[in-house]
Amino acid sequence: MTAKLEVKNISKSFENIEALTDVSFAIEPGEIMGFVGANGAGKTTTMRIIMGVLAGDNGEVLVDGRPINQDDRGHIGYMPSERGMYPKMKVGEQLVYLAELHGLTKNDAREEVAKWLRELNIEQYADSVLKTLSTGNAQRVQLASALVSRPDILILDEPFSGLDPIAVANMSDTIAKMAKSGIAVLFSSHQLELIDELCDKVVIIQGGRIVQNGSPQELREEAHVPQTIEVPTPLSHIFKELLAPTEVTENV
Repeated sequence: MTAKLEVKNISKSFENIEALTDVSFAIEPGEIMGFVGANGAGKTTTMRIIMGVLAGDNGEVLVDGRPINQDDRGHIGYMPSERGMYPKMKVGEQLVYLAELHGLTKNDAREEVAKWLRELNIEQYADSVLKTLSTGNAQRVQLASALVSRPDILILDEPFSGLDPIAVANMSDTIAKMAKSGIAVLFSSHQLELIDELCDKVVIIQGGRIVQNGSPQELREEAHVPQTIEVPTPLSHIFKELLAPTEVTENV
């Protein structure tokens, strides 16, 4: 299955902090959307509202045009920023367990786990305890945990954080393959060259408000930046001023 994800007019406040104000965007099946903003801009809060970890004060999250429910969320592959896996559990056993929680039979879960460990080049760590892995390999296991449930939508909060170039390339290829299969992908990252390379759409958020929303080329045209036919102007040139730090604290 594939599904469209839509966020409509979401607002959220924490005491005297306005974390999100009228946030709206949509991701079609097969699209990759990059979510860009400084620390504290509201990226993690938005993702947590989509996943039902937090409730918005206003607005709604839609899947295929209807309000999202818990069954829909069970079909979202989610990689949170806090990386909440069990450090003392073996990688393969843990991934099978997580796939079963999403409703897969044990045999199907084992097949999916084997496939994604192979795809992400970490099958040699299937019997390793998670805490013994390097940061990059543990990150790939975390991505596998978001994929083994056969998701219709993929939401990844800073999936490339702390990775070496080889791991970045491997994970980028995997995300691109998922989109080509028809899955809607939303991911946040501070690595602007990856946003530029991978994304069909880019949403830029500052101080809890969407300040730009469009394709990389549309952002270039709106910014009236010079470019050549051969080499497009890097989006990092456009993002520089929009990503200025705000007073809002992230991870709220």
